[in-house]
Amino acid sequence: MTYVLVAAGGLLVLAGVLLVVRMTVGPTILDRSMALDVLMSVMVCAVSLKAIHREESWAIPMLLALAMIGFVGAVSIARYASGAEDIDTRDDERDDEGVERR
Repeated sequence: MTYVLVAAGGLLVLAGVLLVVRMTVGPTILDRSMALDVLMSVMVCAVSLKAIHREESWAIPMLLALAMIGFVGAVSIARYASGAEDIDTRDDERDDEGVERR
C-alpha cells in the first residue's frame, strides 16, 4: 500500500510541476485557465490520497469546496475570455455597422 501511495504522490507532484510550467508559459488566458482548473483537480486528488492514507473523513467537505471553487473559477474565466454579454442580441436586428434597425 505504501508503494502505491508514494507512486501516486510522485505522479501528482510531477503533474503539479508541469501544470505550473503550463500556467507560466501558456500563450493565452484559456491555456492558463485550463492549467489552473487541472491544478485544482490535482489538489483534490492529493487531499483525497492523504485522507485515504490516514483513514479520516474530515476531508470530504473540503474536497467538495475545492471542487466547487474549481468549477466556478473555470466557468468565470471562460465567460470573461469569451466576451459574452448578458443579453443576447440577434444578428438580424443589426446591420453591418452594428446600428440597430427599426
